[in-house]
Amino acid sequence: MKRIFSLLTISLLFFQNVSNAQAIVLKWKLHPREGNTYSLKQLSAPGLNTNSWINAVVPGTVFYAYVKAGKESDPDYAENIYKVDKEKYNRPFWYRTEFSTKNFAPGKRIWLNFNGIHKRGEIYLNGNHIGTIKGIVERGLYDVTSLLNKTSANVILVLVIPPRNDPEHHHPLANWESPTYISSGSWDWMPAVPGLNSGITDTVSITAKGPVSVTDPWIHASIPDKNTADLTVNVHLTNTSPSTVSGTVKFTINPGNITVTGPRLTLNADSSQTINYDWTQFSQLHIKNPKLWWPNGYGGKADGTQNLYTCTVRFDVNDVTPSDVVTKTFGIRKITADTTSLNGPLRVYVNDVPILLKGGNWGMSDYMLKARGKDYDTRIRFHKEMNFNIIRNWTGEVTDEAFYSYCDKYGMMVWDDFWLNNFGQIDSLGIFKSNAIEKVKKLRDHPSVIIWCGANEGVPGGNPNGLLNNVIKSAVKDNDGEDRLYFARSNAGETNPNFSIHGGSRVLSGSGLWSNTDPKTYFTDPHNGYLFSKDSYGMRSELGTATFVNIESFKKFMPADYWVAPTTEAVNSKTNMWARHYFSTDGALGGGSDPVKYINTINNSYGKANSLADFCKKAQMLNVETMKAMYESWNDHMWKDASGMLIWMSQSAYPSMIWQTYDYYYDLTGAYFGAKTACEPVHIQWNPATNSVKIINNKPYNITGLTAEASVYNMDGQIVNGYSIKKQINVSATSATEAFKAFEKSAELPKLSQVHFLKLKLFDTKNKLLSENFYWIGNTYLDYAGLNKMPSVGSSLSVSKPVISIAKNGINKLLKYVIVNNSKITAAFGIRAQLLNNAGAQLLPALYNDGYFSLMQGEIKTLEVEIDPNLLNEGYKLQVKAYNN
Repeated sequence: MKRIFSLLTISLLFFQNVSNAQAIVLKWKLHPREGNTYSLKQLSAPGLNTNSWINAVVPGTVFYAYVKAGKESDPDYAENIYKVDKEKYNRPFWYRTEFSTKNFAPGKRIWLNFNGIHKRGEIYLNGNHIGTIKGIVERGLYDVTSLLNKTSANVILVLVIPPRNDPEHHHPLANWESPTYISSGSWDWMPAVPGLNSGITDTVSITAKGPVSVTDPWIHASIPDKNTADLTVNVHLTNTSPSTVSGTVKFTINPGNITVTGPRLTLNADSSQTINYDWTQFSQLHIKNPKLWWPNGYGGKADGTQNLYTCTVRFDVNDVTPSDVVTKTFGIRKITADTTSLNGPLRVYVNDVPILLKGGNWGMSDYMLKARGKDYDTRIRFHKEMNFNIIRNWTGEVTDEAFYSYCDKYGMMVWDDFWLNNFGQIDSLGIFKSNAIEKVKKLRDHPSVIIWCGANEGVPGGNPNGLLNNVIKSAVKDNDGEDRLYFARSNAGETNPNFSIHGGSRVLSGSGLWSNTDPKTYFTDPHNGYLFSKDSYGMRSELGTATFVNIESFKKFMPADYWVAPTTEAVNSKTNMWARHYFSTDGALGGGSDPVKYINTINNSYGKANSLADFCKKAQMLNVETMKAMYESWNDHMWKDASGMLIWMSQSAYPSMIWQTYDYYYDLTGAYFGAKTACEPVHIQWNPATNSVKIINNKPYNITGLTAEASVYNMDGQIVNGYSIKKQINVSATSATEAFKAFEKSAELPKLSQVHFLKLKLFDTKNKLLSENFYWIGNTYLDYAGLNKMPSVGSSLSVSKPVISIAKNGINKLLKYVIVNNSKITAAFGIRAQLLNNAGAQLLPALYNDGYFSLMQGEIKTLEVEIDPNLLNEGYKLQVKAYNN
């Protein structure tokens, strides 16, 4: 039996003829193997009464199916997931479904396809064992033509066996069980999941084809220069029929309508061939002026530079009759890197343009693996709107192809790990090898994937020349060439000993810290959690901070007894509700985020919180300040050692108060807007350690005739004369250029209020605003308690009726509001805007062009909100609340 790849991303059964496809929903059922008294023969009999079985979720996990069926209390809430009887799920389960053959076209060969089962699947059709799938991404495709019932229903059975179900190998999940979802056994940001996320975790399909199938077309582009691309199309053909078949491969590439018909070829019965069609054979594959794929924020002067192509490949029997058709989406771009231009640190280039990597680590999409398909659109779009350009798929926890497709669409480069943490050993090199090859074959056409990485914070198997690392390198080289980068290790050179500053290269500058610090320190001290390259900003793969949520989200997962401001004493626990949601000093429960420091920073800088609402409000301002300083410090040192930084983490997989930008419920925290500001492609910023104001230009072209402005305001919202600066400046491509120093000292300057504000603006030659930035500054460093004495802005903050239009995606509504601070006595500081329905509940998800912004006296702000129109059916209103509301 042969394994191939299916491009399906929904849990449907497909009866596919070449010219059209009919989709029929497969109704899967689920039951534990233990306690099931039926024999295999009885289970395989059509019409079996499964009323007592659970409705399965495919793709999905055993545990989530029980949650969705209402058999478990909401695992998001309180400590419910910790109370689940894990043994109930840490055992094998039967999946069962039936289908009919009546819609199959005559003469077709019928294939049963599985795109992934975790951790082992024993597959049966009509009582016949047809295959075993092991690992996390291994695929199974089986020609089942001869096994089908023509007159009665056909029964598919899958026995899913979870990790750690082998009595001879009772060992931890990581790394012994790899490939697996290693965080399913718990990590310092999510709890252990009952069943360890076992199940039919990817799509299942049935396809009807001719005698020859097309497998894993690979479109490879060589780019001598930006004006030329030479393509090679690699096609694998399999003839499973009992007869010799002759025919031709034909494919069409669009845009451009580039059509190639290969020479006639013959496949013997039950045989395979792999054929390359390249530009030296077919001149039409030599493409002039290709439409290049660029990361978010880069490309030419026009936006929308995530250009994608499609390649539709078919095999025609006797050059006439279509046997199989497969369409792949791909992109044309060039990935290179060096360690010489910055004298050690890695610098990445896309299409020969140096890229300052700015993004985040993505653990799981959801701790129960329930994020699927379009769920990724929202999450990846959030990353695009934060002006990120890269996401790290930490330890390969994401296996859904939809993730990569949306990264392609939105310009998110992907740093893609394999399933290893640190130096740990694995149980089966063979299973790991087959899964590594499958991963590469599945994903190699995605232009977003730019880095393959062997292990998190360690070399695979502890030896860069060992079997495990060589298996991964061979899987990449043999199936993807050498057009992407490969790192054996995520945070240092291959030869660096763990937790050491000695030995190895400066190619990567370590990982950590994972807790907040003050803005000046970010700009002056780049040390990290393990002290690799302790004096280097370089390329940092992890840098994090606790990120407390807003009160609305907090109340969704924390019991009412905990609706109080957290204290340093409360988080010093392993068992209370703070610990259950990873706001704890214990290292296994998020202690790396240092919640004590986070709480003390809020209380010391903003005044002791007197309620949960007060703490949440102040936390968002800390989130803005901290996240912005993290990215702006790397901007400040751009190419002067700094080459990239990924926060730990950008995506929320479980309701918690640490390491996120948007939370589990899609509410946008202050960290989201801090990142969104700091990561602008063209950006103006202030260094709190030196008062230097710099223009950060990430664009691959020079920009001339810019005007940079700085203004200072007191808490009353009035400009303070004497501090304003205005200067014209030109900036080079991909550069950080100082414009001027703010707060030049002079005895003549007026005094500033206890807390005052610095507003920066950057305009182009047509006076269009390119970048705006805002800082709050205490006369005593980090003392913002004066903000609590500001007069209430109250009803002086006015909101217009929205101007409604259709968003760029052609589906969402775009609401534009004009917000004005009409106060004559105060600034409106830290304004949070959110759409609510008529009952006062948040409307989520929604995209806001700004948040936690401030308006001086008489200042006007146009706020844009993009949202699914279906969320507006029960009415809506925009609520705006300032810090000094």
